[in-house]
Amino acid sequence: MKKAFFLAIALGLGIFPVCSVFSAGQNDGFVRVACAAEAEQNFVGNWYDQSGNLVISIRPGVINSCRIVRAYDVTGGNPGSGHFVILEAAGERDLFIEWEGGYWQNNQYVEPHIMVNHGDRLSRK
Repeated sequence: MKKAFFLAIALGLGIFPVCSVFSAGQNDGFVRVACAAEAEQNFVGNWYDQSGNLVISIRPGVINSCRIVRAYDVTGGNPGSGHFVILEAAGERDLFIEWEGGYWQNNQYVEPHIMVNHGDRLSRK
């Protein structure tokens, strides 16, 4: 029982540095899933354009009520980016999402923002 517990902790702790050790194009499925899950936490929420219109809603494992079926070329961290493939009624759709912000830099707060498919800068306000 103790061996299984310590093995689980060791494996769990081993996941966190994986994103910084491997390149974004790494083909190992476990690494991609771990990086995608970490990256996704950076941009969970509702995102609005400059006019205040809701553009995209992101929840763990879901974008605009569509399940994320896979992710690739994900760069963890902040800023970061990656491709997130969602399953819509018409089939799969690939979204390239870039995110940055939520930190202080040179005594100025960088507001969190994302861009979807190189479009407009979206904020949580």
